Amino acid sequence: MPTLDDPGTVAYLSEKIEAEDLLVTNVWKNLEGWSMETYSLGLSYRKDGRPVEQDIIVRKAPEIGLMDDNYDVSIEYRVLSALNRTEVAVPKTLWYEPDPEILGQPFYVMEKVVGDIPYPPPMSFDPDFRLIPDEEERKSLADDFVRNLALIHTVDWQFLGLDFLGVPGPGTGAARMAVEYWEDRIARAGFGKKPVVAYAANWLKDNLVENDRISLIHGDYRSGNYIKRNGRILAILDWELVHLGDPLDDIAYIMGAWRSAEPHNWLSHLLPEEAFFAQYQEASGIKIDMDKLEFYHMLHKFKSFGIGATAAGAWRSRHDLDLRIGVFSMTNYLSSFALLTELYKHHSSRQGG
Repeated sequence: MPTLDDPGTVAYLSEKIEAEDLLVTNVWKNLEGWSMETYSLGLSYRKDGRPVEQDIIVRKAPEIGLMDDNYDVSIEYRVLSALNRTEVAVPKTLWYEPDPEILGQPFYVMEKVVGDIPYPPPMSFDPDFRLIPDEEERKSLADDFVRNLALIHTVDWQFLGLDFLGVPGPGTGAARMAVEYWEDRIARAGFGKKPVVAYAANWLKDNLVENDRISLIHGDYRSGNYIKRNGRILAILDWELVHLGDPLDDIAYIMGAWRSAEPHNWLSHLLPEEAFFAQYQEASGIKIDMDKLEFYHMLHKFKSFGIGATAAGAWRSRHDLDLRIGVFSMTNYLSSFALLTELYKHHSSRQGG
């Protein structure tokens, strides 16, 4: 398989950026994500007679990934390219390459954003732990975190040409599309006949909520998926789960994962829930319907099971996987328990006990 610094790839890069005497000075694989393969390249070349030093990012479809067995990196590229025309903080895209002969899989290239990615521990019970120790920086990042989410949810996705993502139907269309998407993914991973899956899918279909608006949805919006520098969020990352749907989809996800430990219990280790609600509603003009959120909380338990199921299905059917995917597949047991707990809670509330 071609590598990122072999002569053929160097010649390809030289042609794409119209460079002379190009050298790949550094290649390193970014290990933060487990889905698409992400590489940072340092380039040194001459252009128009002047020396240039440039860092770029290559996002390549994996042969087998955590999230799916059929990645289409062009989706993320097209979404980011569209958002380059808005105020949403995203990296600038450079080009998309559909030819798998270049690097073994299709890929796209974007500019490297220099900064830090604050990655919270999945489970932390230390009340003194601070993902962002500096209080002023935390507040600034919290403001940017909410502002960018509001911008994502209010962009004119029709004007930007993002209807290719699939437009949900009216009424309960967004909720139904989300349930069917994860139900299908779980089935393709080989877990569709599990009783907990059937029970959860039926509950969701029996309790579909109507959406008040259709928005662009990030799908994995949290700390760990943004780059910061000097107290500002410079780029929102990891758009593999982007789709069109109900803004409450993202809101419920943010509420349900990556919280700091008690007593603060901050969302994404950044701000209290009440402050998040108030800032988001003011910035977006979108009202958060707490009753409808219950559906999306259940949906995200279902989604969490689906992600673990996909990892488990990929691990057991292939031989050359990243060991981390095998380890991650074990979270399916925890996801099953969380899903059962949520279902039991709703069943008990209906029974009055």
